[in-house]
Amino acid sequence: MPQFRFEAINPDGKKVVDSLEARDRDETLLMLQSKGAVLIRWLDGSGSNSVGLFGRLNLLSKRRSLNNSKLLQLTSDLAHLFKSGLPIDRALSIAGNATSDLKIRAMTIYLQDALKKGTNLSDAMAEKPQDFDDLYVNMVRVGEMGGILPSVMDRLSEFIGRTEEIKKYVISSSIYPAILLSVGFLSLIVILGFVVPKFAGIFADLGQEIPLSTKILLELSNFLRAWWWLLLSGSIMSFLFLWRFLKTEQGKSLSDKHILKVPYIGDVMLDIEMSRFSRTLGTLIKSGVPLMKALHIVKAVVSNSLVKDAVDYIYRQVKEGRSVSSLMREKKIFPPLVVQMVSLGEETGKIGDMLISVADDLDRKIQSKIKTYLSLLEPFSILFLGLLIGGVVVSMLTTIFGVNEIQF
Repeated sequence: MPQFRFEAINPDGKKVVDSLEARDRDETLLMLQSKGAVLIRWLDGSGSNSVGLFGRLNLLSKRRSLNNSKLLQLTSDLAHLFKSGLPIDRALSIAGNATSDLKIRAMTIYLQDALKKGTNLSDAMAEKPQDFDDLYVNMVRVGEMGGILPSVMDRLSEFIGRTEEIKKYVISSSIYPAILLSVGFLSLIVILGFVVPKFAGIFADLGQEIPLSTKILLELSNFLRAWWWLLLSGSIMSFLFLWRFLKTEQGKSLSDKHILKVPYIGDVMLDIEMSRFSRTLGTLIKSGVPLMKALHIVKAVVSNSLVKDAVDYIYRQVKEGRSVSSLMREKKIFPPLVVQMVSLGEETGKIGDMLISVADDLDRKIQSKIKTYLSLLEPFSILFLGLLIGGVVVSMLTTIFGVNEIQF
């Protein structure tokens, strides 16, 4: 079998040069992964270029290897090192040696190798689109061209950090209500599937008339016990169908349109989209990215199709010399506050600062709304589940007391 030479980072975090016998490179990658090593590049004759750690590390998978928290760590470290006056290659070396994360270290080594070959930092990052998106690459490119890379990396670090903060806040705030509802419905299933049937046998032996509410409970219990597999498979198939439908252009457009109309939830979702739009556009403009290029990047960053269409409309109309604020005013999806701040920014020449200020204000509103809604959701969830489970218990007890002719 052929031998494949490579450069990799071993589980101890050290860079090694070694070779393995295998049928092909894919098998070699599997062998490296089984040993906990991270591939940097091939050193054998054919295709000796850097392999693109994050495009091929997972065997033909394009899944990103640097998640947002790792990207934030790398960006923050580089921002501090660049502000200290260190050259790029030296900063990458220190950032790689200072971390225990093998994937971050592997990325710094890849970027260092690219720099040694004469590639710009932004161009090297552009080769890893699954880890560095257009916003990141374009800001780094502007920083290189304008000699302001330290401040650009600082803005990127702040941007990613703020985005992660909002995401973690939403997730952490939703954990308790989700657990509460899950446990409540699981308890209801256990009662209907295992507790109620035991009473059904008792009622049948007594041969007496039982209340309508208890009859309904018994029928639900019988249906659940007889057709649980149909309910489970139907739920899974419905979920998969809905998931696939929402992945289509028609499904996403339909869901994006209606989710903004849902009371309370729609307001929060729109604020999140407006915050993302404002922070992204403001950060790009402050970093020196031309307006047209910035709008093009923002279009890819926002997720709601209605907001995306509105940004695309602004992008096309700005080419004709119209102002951003007037175009935003035509699209009713933009809140008046955002439009007014953009208009003020155009008048004062500080549109980037105004947009970031709007994003900060929206983030505070988002956190306040989520906190308020979830604080209301918790007691309502307890009340709803209490009434549901309590109703089942009371219905059964009423029948038992009726059979024994207990008067209250």
